[in-house]
Amino acid sequence: MATDTANEPKHPIQVAARRSGLSADVIRAWERRYNAVIPERTGTNRRLYSDEDVERLLLLGQVTRAGRRIGDVAGLPLEELRAMVEEDRLAAGKVAPPPPARTRTKPVKGHLEACIDAIERLDAVALNEALSSASVDLSVPVLMEQLLMPLMDAIGKRWQDGMMRVAHEHLATALVRSFIGALRDVGIPPEGSPEIIIATPSGTRHEIGALMVAVLAASDGWNATYLGPDLPAEDIAAAARSRGAKAVALSIVYPMDDPHIGRELRRLGNQLEENVTLFVGGASANGYREVLDEIGAHATVDVSIMRAELQELRAAHMTA
Repeated sequence: MATDTANEPKHPIQVAARRSGLSADVIRAWERRYNAVIPERTGTNRRLYSDEDVERLLLLGQVTRAGRRIGDVAGLPLEELRAMVEEDRLAAGKVAPPPPARTRTKPVKGHLEACIDAIERLDAVALNEALSSASVDLSVPVLMEQLLMPLMDAIGKRWQDGMMRVAHEHLATALVRSFIGALRDVGIPPEGSPEIIIATPSGTRHEIGALMVAVLAASDGWNATYLGPDLPAEDIAAAARSRGAKAVALSIVYPMDDPHIGRELRRLGNQLEENVTLFVGGASANGYREVLDEIGAHATVDVSIMRAELQELRAAHMTA
């Protein structure tokens, strides 16, 4: 008797993505939010997909592109999805061709506008939906650098200009923090990947920037350990030693020139081992430039530059 291998887990996520026409980020999002497929895991926690899983992803991609919501179809059996695709194919031949498409704005701009609109209306449900939609359409780096960072900047400017109230800022911060936290599971980095410790130093409680760095570092293949906000230098250094970290990344959004934070940075610089690279970013990082230069830290307010430096450091580690 021939063995049925349709349910045998054998394809890594890169193969599932190529065969289904979906990005790996979309596949992970659909797994996490809708249980669209439930892949097996290897001993090292890598995802493995069966032929049936890949077919399901392919069909789901087709029916969602036809206009259906993933939440409405993710749990349907394969037979029903196949029938739905065939129905859409037959219907497509009976309708008039659509009018010429108008020039569309970039997808990220539409997502940004949807998020700001929801925040202005203090509509938490709409903001969650807008963020979830963006996580399916956009890659993790684009989501962080082109949506969430501009979104938080826009909220801050509107609050300063009196166009938003404190309630708007609190709502947005709480939901974005929760959303980014859920994105931290972006896959298992390759074996042998270096460790990075991420936190905000004692005296700083704004953690969204640090959370974004944690997600980006993980998506770039680092083992990212996020410790949270307002952490003493001794605890950060101890965590770096315990984890054998190659890098530590801190975010300082506010305040700009607090002597206490300067002292904490000096303590951390003195306690980190020589082979650990310290990165400090955030809107207020330049306020501590003298201290950072003194301790040999990499300082930047541009997360894309920090990310490029982290990628370079990781590459050097992996080829060593």
